Amino acid sequence: MQTRNRFGEGGSVPFRTGRFYSVDGDWWFAIRRGPDQGPYLSKPAAKKALIEFLNDQFTFEKIFNQDKLKLA
Repeated sequence: MQTRNRFGEGGSVPFRTGRFYSVDGDWWFAIRRGPDQGPYLSKPAAKKALIEFLNDQFTFEKIFNQDKLKLA
């Protein structure tokens, strides 16, 4: 859990938890939009899946923004 503000934040520190968690030996990761992702057999497997998920999101956003520019 983070106990201090992030760069650029002010005021009291909001409650935060880790992105990864385990339930009955299975590992999951939380995302802001949509359901938590999992189960994975290990925390390293969940971390790898999170990296792949984020790369897919960045790729989608890049393509989406390029398409928006073509329409403008």
